[in-house]
Amino acid sequence: MEWLRKYVEKIKVRRRPFIAFQIEPTSRCQLKCIMCPRTVFSEEWENGDMPLSVYERISRHFYLVDNVHLQGWGEPLLHPNIFDMIQIAKEKHCKVSLTTNGFLLDSNVSTMLIKEGVDIVAISIAGASKDTHEKIRKGSNFDHLLHNIKALNNFKHKMKSKNPKLVLSFLMTKTNIEDLPEIVNLAKEIGIDEIVATNLDYTPTQLQDDLKAFSCDADDNSFKKFIEITIQHAKKIKLPLRIYPLEMEEVVMCEMNPLKIVFISQDGSVSPCVYLNMTKQGPISRIFCGKQYEIERQCFGNIGEYDFMEIWEQEDYKNFRRLYSKRLSINRKIFDFIEDFRNRNEAMDEFEKRLETMLSENPLPSVCNTCYKAYNI
Repeated sequence: MEWLRKYVEKIKVRRRPFIAFQIEPTSRCQLKCIMCPRTVFSEEWENGDMPLSVYERISRHFYLVDNVHLQGWGEPLLHPNIFDMIQIAKEKHCKVSLTTNGFLLDSNVSTMLIKEGVDIVAISIAGASKDTHEKIRKGSNFDHLLHNIKALNNFKHKMKSKNPKLVLSFLMTKTNIEDLPEIVNLAKEIGIDEIVATNLDYTPTQLQDDLKAFSCDADDNSFKKFIEITIQHAKKIKLPLRIYPLEMEEVVMCEMNPLKIVFISQDGSVSPCVYLNMTKQGPISRIFCGKQYEIERQCFGNIGEYDFMEIWEQEDYKNFRRLYSKRLSINRKIFDFIEDFRNRNEAMDEFEKRLETMLSENPLPSVCNTCYKAYNI
């Protein structure tokens, strides 16, 4: 019945209900980036590696998942079994991606990433110059980082491999956004396939919140010119670019999508997303539009104790997801209204009022309404 097994496996690959499992291999890191909660909460932070046995328990459900993203609040390449993790996910026909600070991308690691078939490697950078980058990502070495990226790209060419796709992840702040146009030139030079310019979307204290490039004030367009220049430049040299918005606007479903994405921390705790789960003592502090909030860690079970589907079907977790399921109905109502809007030629401000009403009638979970990700940042 080998043919039947293969047929069932193909069906599983085609009909995977989860977009991704984001798994944190480790909460350890060599750097002390100024915006990272590991640095801010260093005294309360719990460093640890996910046991391979726990990862293997999670992997029983990889047939349900399209992508396994190996990244949390630590540096994934520090995990002693990272390549076992990659191999297990690939054997389950999952796409595999990871985000790294690039410090450990030596020849052996780069070769293994290619051989194991990793689909995407995102490399974090915080400036187009040594001075800017190293002031933000403390402990990093800008020249060493560029050398490692170039070397990884050269190994890809030598091994005649299109993968991994190399993504440069540029964190936009007030202190480095002027570097954004130059990042395009740098990315082209070192063989990057795509640039993603992200926001400082989690700010644990006022110090980090003051660094963010976006504003809670819709009329603040201080950095718009750098965005426009960067877009034009990337288009000119045909380099794929994605820049996150600098204006806040509540969305029906944030990109973390708790209906289709799950975050599992290094200690095995299952949560809707990485912003609600840090292995630290005490609550999770956050600043949102000038106000301080304390959020309790949102974990609905531990893989070391329960099967994943038991956790997924746990009533508290289902209740959390129901709030987002209700919000999805807004999309259908918006579509109907747009059709009606075309026919009746209603004013756009009426459409905005109705959307605001629909969002207020279907509110975000309380732990999400003070998260910048819920506002398209």
